[in-house]
Amino acid sequence: MLDGLAHCPSPAVSGLDEGPFTIEMHEQADHHARYKQSRLSLTALGKAVLAQADDFARHNPIHRWWGGTELTNHRLWRWDSLNRALVAP
Repeated sequence: MLDGLAHCPSPAVSGLDEGPFTIEMHEQADHHARYKQSRLSLTALGKAVLAQADDFARHNPIHRWWGGTELTNHRLWRWDSLNRALVAP
């Protein structure tokens, strides 16, 4: 997830020195150490998303599988915390 927030067209996180994180990275001690020692910070977009003033998906393509469900920008369900309910795309 961290790689997806840092290595995308409009990152929400900056400062990730290595990546993407893979199992093979554990076999490359120098790469793994740099990844773990990265000094992360939120970008302006990351701060806006955290403040619920902007939407990460408006700026970045989403296409991944999560628990057997294909997530894309066009089929992205949202959580409405005020009404405590899922909102259809």
